Amino acid sequence: MRPKSFHINHLWFVPVLLHAAVVSGYAQQTSTPSAGDIFKKASPAVVLIEMYDQKGEVSSRGSGFLVGSDGKILTNYHVIAHSKQATVRLAKGDAYDKVVVLDIDKRRDLALIKIEAVELPYLTLGRSSTVQVGDTVLSLSNPLGVFQNTLSEGLVSGIREGDGYHYFQMSAPISPGSSGGPMFNSTGEVIGIAVATIQEGQNLNFAVPIDYAKGMLLSDRPQTLASVYEPQPEAKGAHETAPAGSQKTVTPAPAAQASIPDEMKEQRFAYLEKKMGVWTEQDARGVLGDPVRHRFGYDAHNVPFWDINAYADPTRLFRQFELAFDRNTTKLETIYAYPWDMTWEQCRKLWGDNARKMKNPDGTRFYSYRDRRINVLLSEQGKVINLGIYSAAY
Repeated sequence: MRPKSFHINHLWFVPVLLHAAVVSGYAQQTSTPSAGDIFKKASPAVVLIEMYDQKGEVSSRGSGFLVGSDGKILTNYHVIAHSKQATVRLAKGDAYDKVVVLDIDKRRDLALIKIEAVELPYLTLGRSSTVQVGDTVLSLSNPLGVFQNTLSEGLVSGIREGDGYHYFQMSAPISPGSSGGPMFNSTGEVIGIAVATIQEGQNLNFAVPIDYAKGMLLSDRPQTLASVYEPQPEAKGAHETAPAGSQKTVTPAPAAQASIPDEMKEQRFAYLEKKMGVWTEQDARGVLGDPVRHRFGYDAHNVPFWDINAYADPTRLFRQFELAFDRNTTKLETIYAYPWDMTWEQCRKLWGDNARKMKNPDGTRFYSYRDRRINVLLSEQGKVINLGIYSAAY
């Protein structure tokens, strides 16, 4: 998806009366739900949106969420703007290839699309006009277009003014692929739509207030994706803001070359492997620079267990590293490397094929080696999304 400059053309408040079904997808709760409760109720209504290029291959992925049992979905305009064909994948695995556009708002980067389906779960919409700085927010989306239904938590850091709109600045982490995902308040109501992130900032993420989208929900003028198509713009500079759904992430400048150890220049991934159980986050900063993104890793009880930071690879061999630090020991325990261009055949030549295979509902494949602590995540086209290596403790 197209990089978006920090002058984000979207957002703020038009009051409108809606049919009761639109704003009451779930029964009212008498007590404040936990983050786990919100996840369980909301995750079935969050979708993955895949966009295709002229060759019929997936060119980018974004997020969206159901706002009606009849298949209406809210997302960002930039998620759908640069393709004439799409597939919507539901959390339960169902895929829909016929996608129509009901309404768009380019200024606020909003789109209402629809699939042909009935009796689908959908989300409760709150009032973004009541949101205040300091409020707790939850994000639920598909980071990198791969990690479906990832939950993260943060605060509303500011309410900013754009060109004819306002938008929320928040600390809840979002990533490429998160664009169009819902932002919830502490009671589980949608109060915003994830839209953009500043890649080299410290949790500088942005959302469109949901009140802007409510007037669109009554639209019923189906049109094709081709009718709203725009060519992909050229990439912007490294210090500009990228939309959270962009697959071409804006990479900050690498750490100063003088700080890169010779061993890392020669071995890269193997060098980081030796730091597992040794490095803290501060150690990583000394070599890789400041992280460009942060998210939590959760245990089986949905409790944050890892701090996962993303870093640009200063050697440029890989596009990016993610390092997972145990929140109890503070030590590095797991490493993910995101290559520029690598295939499963190349992995087999390096490590063989003694690996367990699992196919995910979204079409990606996961290989876990039996004779070494390496995992490989592949796209539907056989490209390596990431390589993972984990500590013996896990």
